[in-house]
Amino acid sequence: MAGIKAEQIILASGSPARKVMLQASGLSFEVVPADIDERSLMKSLEQKKRETVYITQQIAEAKAQHIAAQNPDALVIGSDQTLEFEGQILSKSPTINEGKKALRALAGKTHRLYSSVCVVQGKKVVFAHTDCADMTMHDFDGEFLDVYAAKNADALVSCVGGYKIEEAGAWLFERIDGDYYTITGMPLLPLLTFLRTECKILP
Repeated sequence: MAGIKAEQIILASGSPARKVMLQASGLSFEVVPADIDERSLMKSLEQKKRETVYITQQIAEAKAQHIAAQNPDALVIGSDQTLEFEGQILSKSPTINEGKKALRALAGKTHRLYSSVCVVQGKKVVFAHTDCADMTMHDFDGEFLDVYAAKNADALVSCVGGYKIEEAGAWLFERIDGDYYTITGMPLLPLLTFLRTECKILP
């Protein structure tokens, strides 16, 4: 794949964390969020008994393929993250109370985050990588949870698991086994290695 040309790079995600991550790395890119029905795709794959890692990969690729179809010459970056807990995939909570319930369930236990990145040019997948991280929370009490929820209401409904590890969510955790970038939204280092070695892109 050496010598891939890319005059335009597009991030097919509206995630602020992914945007900040790529901007901080010095990459020049545009943001065009993919308008796909992630929930329906996930449900379909779950019904087929697909593993969480496969589901994460497929959603990341679907995002990239959607935007690449409209921008065939661009390198399109798709990414997705899923949280697996006790054999189930957890989704974002629709309300603050539901977010608090999710955190109560996760307290004192370990869950796994899967994070996938997929790069598509035209209709071809030119790069894909998936990583995971194991996240162990403190067994915090209701008082701590109430204080956290009052100050971090946005995270409770905007993030799977109800936390932003790069912010106050760090207080929730006893131990983390995994890459920081994977946890915050995308396996960045493998992506940058691909862009540097195969596309000859420099910061």
